[in-house]
Amino acid sequence: MQIKKKDDIGLILDNFSSYAKWDPSGQKLYLVFADNKRGGQWTLMNYNDERFSVHGRGTDYLDEKEAFFEERNSVVSFLWNNRAALKAAVDPSE
Repeated sequence: MQIKKKDDIGLILDNFSSYAKWDPSGQKLYLVFADNKRGGQWTLMNYNDERFSVHGRGTDYLDEKEAFFEERNSVVSFLWNNRAALKAAVDPSE
């Protein structure tokens, strides 16, 4: 999967269930990918009501709580800024 434009990220979000795992206790889909800036990992979550949130953790940090995105464009922008790690998570063969 190539991520050359923000529309490519939109396709990933539209097909999130194809890339994500299901958390039965939290009733959400989730995808884990590297947090290259802080040296840890991001967990992107999608709830049944189509809301997306993100939570970060690493050896030296732990976000206090997950941050919910108000708009789809905000999720896309966040993922665009982390596109190399996202690409590695959704297409591990590359």
